[in-house]
Amino acid sequence: MKAIAEEPIKMNVYEISYADDPNYRVNRTAATAGKAKYNEYLNYSDYCCDTTYMDFLKLIRCRKVGQSTPKKGELLPPGMPWLEERIEKANRLIREIGSRSHRDLYSPKHDRYIAFHWAGGRLWLTDHYTGIPMIMEPKACGKTRDQKRAFSSGGTMWGLVNDFKDFIYGDDEANHNNGYGGLYCRHWGYPEEDMEAIRQLARELGYLPSIKGERAV
Repeated sequence: MKAIAEEPIKMNVYEISYADDPNYRVNRTAATAGKAKYNEYLNYSDYCCDTTYMDFLKLIRCRKVGQSTPKKGELLPPGMPWLEERIEKANRLIREIGSRSHRDLYSPKHDRYIAFHWAGGRLWLTDHYTGIPMIMEPKACGKTRDQKRAFSSGGTMWGLVNDFKDFIYGDDEANHNNGYGGLYCRHWGYPEEDMEAIRQLARELGYLPSIKGERAV
């Protein structure tokens, strides 16, 4: 019997500012404001370990500034007409990857693929297993605490989805930006015929250059 896809978790974006440094603001994703405050406290306590949570709450302000669910009639940002098309191309490649071999980026338990979408002026990536949406900021390095909790695959796939993120934001040479060889990686454990089929689709979608200009890494 086929699994029934579960609804992804809905997350809000909260802006947290500090009374002693009004110019510093950070966005945290969480289901509630209380959880956003506590997530920020965990980050804060890494540097100020003697501060209690109750004392920390006196230092900050927290306000909701977005959500992972698109609002009715929400428009894409001006100056980025390619955004919707590139999101669909990235998701098409993910579905191809997730339909082959050992099905990376797909959860049979939840019957869903990892997927990008746009909401609240931000790019989100909803994990295939946890169902948690993560903000994917341009030019961000490493994983946030939220992304470490939400992303269920390993480093190779994290590098790949960040390549896709760069492509969505307009980089025409995004493959291998974030290491591991991108779609030329030799360590997925996929048969070569599957890897070539994925790369061929990537050429057709304009993610990879034509075969004439390719080189392995």
